[in-house]
Amino acid sequence: MKEMKDMMLRQNEAALQQEITRAESQRTDIERALQHVSDNPQASEESAQSRQELQHEIRQQRASNDAFRRMCEEALSQTVFERTGQKIKGVKAADHSSAVAGFINTSGEELKINQDISDVTATNRSFAGAGVIKNLNFADLRSTGPADSMK
Repeated sequence: MKEMKDMMLRQNEAALQQEITRAESQRTDIERALQHVSDNPQASEESAQSRQELQHEIRQQRASNDAFRRMCEEALSQTVFERTGQKIKGVKAADHSSAVAGFINTSGEELKINQDISDVTATNRSFAGAGVIKNLNFADLRSTGPADSMK
């Protein structure tokens, strides 16, 4: 039963991830359309009003798309939590930094721990780790860019 449940949850995860990818692609198309409408000024007052109405409709479409994407992301998060016991959200790394979250180098006993990790951020060549992390050499995660080689 557990294997069947895991298989169904993985299928649901894959379907939700496809929907998120599709929504992101549509967001790009919507932004492109909005930019195109904004970049084409028209002379007459009637044309300007039509352009404003079209911009309003495109913005509504963008808001609907964003709401759909957020719903899919939340459903994906819930599905992953159901399957793994982990709910990890908002992990970000930027500017030559690293971030790890979840179960890192764990053996098995730790996998029974439920984790609800939220909003972990690493910026400006920093490191952020959250969750159960064993035997990780943090020095290996450090950036080896030009600025580091000068030190």
